[in-house]
Amino acid sequence: MECVMAATIDESAIPEARVDDLNLDDEADAATWDARMDAMAERRIQQARARLEQMGVIDGDGHLVSRELPPDMLPTSVTSVESD
Repeated sequence: MECVMAATIDESAIPEARVDDLNLDDEADAATWDARMDAMAERRIQQARARLEQMGVIDGDGHLVSRELPPDMLPTSVTSVESD
């Protein structure tokens, strides 16, 4: 039996990327800064991916679910920038 799990958005705080406690001229502190930035970016990417999965834009493997435009974005839509 195949189990399908829905993505859930992790709303926990995004890690801080403080710099006020670091001396970026020091190699160890610069590495700490890089690690903080990596952690912050990773959390943001995870949250964005989960949001896109919940909206049905991508599947669990990160592939687009559909390549069709929503009706309001078609050239024939009255809301299109291409309409008269």
